[in-house]
Amino acid sequence: MHTDRRRIWAQRLDKFCVLAASLVPAGLVIGNIGFEAAIGLVGPAWIVRCAAAKKNPLRKLVRHPLAIPWGVWFLCIVASLLVNGPGSKGWAHDVVFIRYFLFGLALLDISQRLPVARYLLYGLAGGVVWAALNTLSVYLVGADFLGKPLIRYTGKLKEAARISGLSAYAAGFFIGWGILDDRLTGRHKALLLLIGLIAFTQVLQTHVRTAILAAAAGIFFTTAFFIWKRKSRGFFLTMVLMVIFAVGAMIYYRDMINLDSMYDRIYFWRVAWRMWLDHPVFGVGISSFQDAYKEMAASGVIQEYVAPTGVVFSAAEQTHAHSLILMLLSSTGLMGLAAFTWLFVTAVLLIFRNLKSFRYGLLSWPVVLFVIGLTGFNIYHSWYQALLAFMLVLVGVADDSARRPSMAG
Repeated sequence: MHTDRRRIWAQRLDKFCVLAASLVPAGLVIGNIGFEAAIGLVGPAWIVRCAAAKKNPLRKLVRHPLAIPWGVWFLCIVASLLVNGPGSKGWAHDVVFIRYFLFGLALLDISQRLPVARYLLYGLAGGVVWAALNTLSVYLVGADFLGKPLIRYTGKLKEAARISGLSAYAAGFFIGWGILDDRLTGRHKALLLLIGLIAFTQVLQTHVRTAILAAAAGIFFTTAFFIWKRKSRGFFLTMVLMVIFAVGAMIYYRDMINLDSMYDRIYFWRVAWRMWLDHPVFGVGISSFQDAYKEMAASGVIQEYVAPTGVVFSAAEQTHAHSLILMLLSSTGLMGLAAFTWLFVTAVLLIFRNLKSFRYGLLSWPVVLFVIGLTGFNIYHSWYQALLAFMLVLVGVADDSARRPSMAG
């Protein structure tokens, strides 16, 4: 292939990858086909791009702070699979986790040539707006733009789960960016705050309490950081926002205080803890988790949990541990927990190392991840892995990749 043609194809594939990546948030709203297509196309396209350009970026990529811990985390998943064997979901379920790692490597590499952050920021804002429009549609006409019914938006699964997760991260991100970035014009600040408020409203309407708490915690942390950093500047505005969020949530969810789900989780945690004790180093595996949980629950080793109300909780089956730490431990053991901790701490240090522009919005990311992980989402669920990979790329891309302080760049 002629040198000029190779260069042209390499540039086209770079652009294709960032465009596909920017569609991940909207894909999360659409469903499995949407986000899996966006994630799955980036890695292979990037590999083809490297072949077309006749360049091996790995020598440079391994020096990126996120590359090695992210790769080690994936290797821990594979190691647990090799030790335990595949569960009912099959060996491919765990092996194809590599698609998230390749997604990250591809965009970290491409960020040296294209403003990746700018594309992802547009994509994140677009995902929030797309979720809001679909929600409006489903309430007004009974179906979203793809014909999915209202019930998928009002439960804790399906669209409601994915939108609540996406919006929990987006709310703190856009509100934090809008409040803290002094280089933004008043118009851009207003736009970012509006997107953040739309995202927070989306979290509220899903009724997913873990996501609501996580979003509120992320916003609270960002505003507290603002007050500590800027002293009295903007104090009134941030306090008003916090009071509005707190009062609104309490009024809207005054009828949602139900401890039954927490009592249920206590039993989940007991089972997951025992699963880890039996497999301390490698865990039971991700594809094997449901099988191992069912076997442990049926064994009688873990006693039923009797709540103060007298109700007995002993779920015979469960898809995940409902705890970030316990899921990491039970599925991939101490090895997986150590690798994820390495990746998480490295990402947090990267955020604080150079706070400017859109990176102010990332201050809420570790808080949301931690609070959601207390009782909520499965870190190894495909959609949550896609969202995590998207946010990790925002953390890790070159600091100047947004080029300008506004999304309009």
